[in-house]
Amino acid sequence: MLVNEVTDIHLSVVIPTYNESHRIKQSLNVIYEYLGNQNYSYEVILCDDGSYDLTTKIAKESFGKKSNFQILSLSHKGKGSAVKTGMVAAQSQYRFMCDADLAMPFDQIERFLKEMTNGFDIAIGSRELTDSKRFGEPILRYLAGRVFNFFIKFVAIKKYQDTQCGFKCFSSEAADKIFPLVKTNGWAFDVEVLLLADKYGFSVSQVPIDWRHGEDSKVDLWSAALQMIRDIFLTRVRLLMSRRK
Repeated sequence: MLVNEVTDIHLSVVIPTYNESHRIKQSLNVIYEYLGNQNYSYEVILCDDGSYDLTTKIAKESFGKKSNFQILSLSHKGKGSAVKTGMVAAQSQYRFMCDADLAMPFDQIERFLKEMTNGFDIAIGSRELTDSKRFGEPILRYLAGRVFNFFIKFVAIKKYQDTQCGFKCFSSEAADKIFPLVKTNGWAFDVEVLLLADKYGFSVSQVPIDWRHGEDSKVDLWSAALQMIRDIFLTRVRLLMSRRK
């Protein structure tokens, strides 16, 4: 594995956004309030995926004067592209990707950091473990997610109960190795990240979380599923071809 230059920043919080003006100030307030009470250094990186609302304007007006806050204004390519850009830009020892809706209570980040200090390279949130809790999720959405997870296990990777949770933590070594290689711009990037983690021998811990379904979720379930199926097949073909070289 690659050995990175030592950094003074303990934690980066990488937040992909797309038209989150209705909640970005509140979410950033929660994040800064929590991190401000910790005894480690941190930075917050907002990776805006081409929003056409006031997401970046509100974030900049509210938090732009903070020295440990930066906004990356990107063209609209997808969540995977936004997360990749943020992870590559981050300068910390640990790099945590965090959905802007804070569907997981932010203080549960400590569950992830505990796994990292226990020696894991990557810690991924899971809504499917025994100690996990789910709130307010429509049954149809839950069943669709389970069907999709079975598909992922069949065609891609069997190890994980929940690949798509939006909360994951990476060591600098894992992030610096994996994310420059990620080609998937859309929702299926999580699967590619885990396949690359497996390819390069990084250790992964699954972390139980409390997760609350957002009523204003912008994800079109069926179109997203079709896009993800396509991207997963392309990822599998690409990785298989790379092994033959």
